[in-house]
Amino acid sequence: MGLATTFIGGALGTSVHVLTNGVMKIPYSRKPWLHVGYFFLGGYAAHKWLALEEKILDDINEIRADKGMPPMVGSGYWLKYQKPEGGL
Repeated sequence: MGLATTFIGGALGTSVHVLTNGVMKIPYSRKPWLHVGYFFLGGYAAHKWLALEEKILDDINEIRADKGMPPMVGSGYWLKYQKPEGGL
């Protein structure tokens, strides 16, 4: 999922640059090197977002384990955030 997220972030980064050019009413292809730059910047941001999300979930599960509660996140689910089977 990391590779897909990186490409989606890259596409969003490029879209930001194209949208900015459109708002300023200048040609979309002006400064094309920024298209590439924003692609890599968006991909990097998306990749870091995944790492941050995993770290936060690990911290939450560690806190829940200290309190004797089941983990919040089940492994192998398409939707990661689900209520624990034992209740809250």
